[in-house]
Amino acid sequence: MCEPTTIIALGMGAATTASKIGEQNRAHRAQVDAVNRSNAMARQKYLNDIQISKFNDEQKGRIFEAKLEADAASRQNYYKQRELNQVEHNKALEAASQELKEKITEAAFESQANLAASIEAQGSVLASGQAPGQSMMLEMQQAERELGFEQAQINATIFDANKSFALDKFGIDMDHYSANMNAANSVQSSAMIAPAASFMTTKPIKQNAPKKPSILGPILAGVGAGLGTGTALGGSDYWSDMKIFGGDG
Repeated sequence: MCEPTTIIALGMGAATTASKIGEQNRAHRAQVDAVNRSNAMARQKYLNDIQISKFNDEQKGRIFEAKLEADAASRQNYYKQRELNQVEHNKALEAASQELKEKITEAAFESQANLAASIEAQGSVLASGQAPGQSMMLEMQQAERELGFEQAQINATIFDANKSFALDKFGIDMDHYSANMNAANSVQSSAMIAPAASFMTTKPIKQNAPKKPSILGPILAGVGAGLGTGTALGGSDYWSDMKIFGGDG
């Protein structure tokens, strides 16, 4: 009667042990899988971050190169504009100078004509010989005064022409300066500082898989389950049988 109880108890203990070992192994495999999955995800994220940093650095490099090219083109346009401004300045200055020269030339011819007319008038007075000495002297002085008035007018005209040229030249120079300043202000300098590389991507720390648990726990649980089953089924006789069984063993 006690032998079936012992067999049942042993079977229950063995079944409990096997169940606990299986449960323990499944839990261990689940933990190992979770750690491996976490390591794989961390490694993939690390590789993705490296690719993203590489792309960002290349993009920053391309943008910086584009800015350098734009700045170089801006400076080249600046120098071209200065050349055009200089050409316009020279043309305007040459036109003003030519106008002054024409006025001076016109005044010179007019001065020569007045001088010739004065000489002719004085010659006419001398050639006539009809006027007394005092009257002839007055006529000669009058001719000289008229020549002086006309020459003074010519000199005033030349003075005004030079003054006008000076004012025109000042305006031309100011326009030239203003044009050059506008050209200088249009120069762009967007590529001031070269882009820095991204910080090194932090390498993830690999997690170690948990160690395989000992089977001592399931064995003890199985022994406990067997003893509990034997006690429930056989009472004190079970313990006697177990002692006998142990002795026979």
